[in-house]
Amino acid sequence: MVDTHAHIDTEAFDADRDAVLQRARAAGIEAIIIPAITIERTAVAEQLVAEYPWIYRAVGIHPHHAASATPALLEQVERSVTAPKVVAVGEIGLDYYYDYAPPAVQREVFRTQLRIAKHAGMPVIIHNRQADDDVLELLEQEQDGSLRGVLHCFTSPLPVLERALALGFCVSFTGNITFRRWSDVELLRAVPSDRFMLETDSPYMTPEPHRGKRNEPAFVRMIAERLAVIRQTTLEEIVMTTTATAKRLFNLAVIGMLVFLASVGAAHPAQQDQEADSAEFEYVHPYPRVVGFGGLVGPNTIVETQTFEALNRTQPLSYEGIPAFGGLAVWELTDRLMVEAAYLYSVNRKVVYDPVTNPYGQQNPDSYHFLELGARWMLNPYSRVVFYGFGGAGSVWISRDGSPLSAPNICITPGIGLFINIPTPFGMIVPGGEWRLNFMLADERRFVTMSNGERYIATISTFFSIPRFTLLYFPKW
Repeated sequence: MVDTHAHIDTEAFDADRDAVLQRARAAGIEAIIIPAITIERTAVAEQLVAEYPWIYRAVGIHPHHAASATPALLEQVERSVTAPKVVAVGEIGLDYYYDYAPPAVQREVFRTQLRIAKHAGMPVIIHNRQADDDVLELLEQEQDGSLRGVLHCFTSPLPVLERALALGFCVSFTGNITFRRWSDVELLRAVPSDRFMLETDSPYMTPEPHRGKRNEPAFVRMIAERLAVIRQTTLEEIVMTTTATAKRLFNLAVIGMLVFLASVGAAHPAQQDQEADSAEFEYVHPYPRVVGFGGLVGPNTIVETQTFEALNRTQPLSYEGIPAFGGLAVWELTDRLMVEAAYLYSVNRKVVYDPVTNPYGQQNPDSYHFLELGARWMLNPYSRVVFYGFGGAGSVWISRDGSPLSAPNICITPGIGLFINIPTPFGMIVPGGEWRLNFMLADERRFVTMSNGERYIATISTFFSIPRFTLLYFPKW
């Protein structure tokens, strides 16, 4: 089991914290996540994650303290996301039940921290009390495909759950679902099995039969047992699915690798500046890139569909594994948009005469020259590993059997790919891989030699499938 929300850094555990953690392990707790409430207890949380390999933490400013969220404190949150074993930004959100900070101030601090999480590629842990509409509105405004997280201690009605799920969020349940007055059974049954998690919210929300006492992580099993009864399944199933969801959302399974990468400088703290007359913050890219250039190689596959009108016949033809290589230059216009120009050269020697494999072949290979212009749209530009989609157009010049190059044939060029940011003292090294297609818009008409040696005019439509490996260098400017 994973207790995804336990404030074991608070003063409530100062007297017997080690014993509490021993009981948690004995109860089958694999991991605990400590969300931040106050900056003052940060040192305690840092010590706990350093001492216990199975304890992690989140960083952030709780809505109760939004009124004191100065630019310096927000900058501290942004720096802290790269600290060892930080797995989320939280808990952050809105609380309209207590009047500790004006709603407008809470919303601005919440929005800023959502953007910090997106820039860092981290999930968020959200506190929501009597602020359903505003929480969802802000999440909908900020959701660009990279925002993910959990609405903790979820008690909102079913329509709120449905909107949260539609945004890609998870929810977590705590000890209040064991209370006698809890009656929203349909809510607990409606959430998909891979979209909810367990939490104690220790030292608060103590489940039955310990209600009235201090809560602690070992009690998370009672929440799991209650969920198993309501959802009419087994305790083992609840434990298995919630643990898997927690590990996936917070990347707990690969945290060792993340810590290693951080130790060798994989993550660079982002910085922020405050506008002179605005509460908005500007963020410096954690992996700054401007203009890059490099090379590419790949195995070209040429797929032709040949239509012989005289024979009333159509046949496909494919040449696979043809080497292709070239160069490219890119310019990052915005954090998400990168424009690219690329040149690619490929020679098809499989059409050349061979007495055994191709007795009716040509005397010379076909050669292809590609010039591509397009743009990459980056889904998660602030992460070390960036996924992107490509769209563009290009021209292809073809020389068949040693003939002069043809007139250019226009192509449309979609693709998908990824690249890895590797910061160095002299610039950014960016290896990558992608799969790109080139569809020729105009058909060719040419003579084709059949297997019996006869030649016929064919109308030929062509596309190229070119998985490619790229290596880019972005110098420091």
